[in-house]
Amino acid sequence: MKEYVTIDKNEVTAETVIEKSRFVASAIHVDSVEQAVEFVESKRKKFYDATHNCYAYIVGDKAKFSDDGEPQGTAGLPIYECIRQSGLDFICVVVTRYFGGVKLGAGGLVRAYSGSAADCLRAATRLKMTDCTRAEVVVEYSMLKPLRKALQGKATEESVAFENKVRLLYLFPTVLSTTIADIVSQNTLGKGIFTVKEQVLAHFEGE
Repeated sequence: MKEYVTIDKNEVTAETVIEKSRFVASAIHVDSVEQAVEFVESKRKKFYDATHNCYAYIVGDKAKFSDDGEPQGTAGLPIYECIRQSGLDFICVVVTRYFGGVKLGAGGLVRAYSGSAADCLRAATRLKMTDCTRAEVVVEYSMLKPLRKALQGKATEESVAFENKVRLLYLFPTVLSTTIADIVSQNTLGKGIFTVKEQVLAHFEGE
């Protein structure tokens, strides 16, 4: 799996006024091209009275940008280049413009759109998506406390179910799979059941 850096699920915005034109940049994490298209459409509906709703998205090996009526190469491409140069992936950015009556010229438009996109992305919380493994661990009640202590900082406990035994679901970097399995074995006297469920790209907050 290819690791990448993106932003969290919360939409971020940045607004600026340049020569009486109002620019509103909106950015969001997307998991697919379909989600990117939906985000663009939602902005077109929200800012239906705007002069332009220009956008760009990068979703893995797929990318697209649009000038939405601005002179060719002055809006969509600068937004796309801003995303690309930021090193972010699975991102969609829409920059909305309300024309204020003063023409900015090609260079001015490029600076306005790229600057608005950059301001928006700087305000976002970055997340590194890492190759992770999700595994189930089943242990006796008496072994729960020492196991949790041993795994602290190395694996994220996502859920716990108290049945005849304790059933836990953990997420951790795949490179630590052998280490986590050993910790489970050592802290349960070999009685803990460690079962890998899936391998995913996810944000891991560990040590």
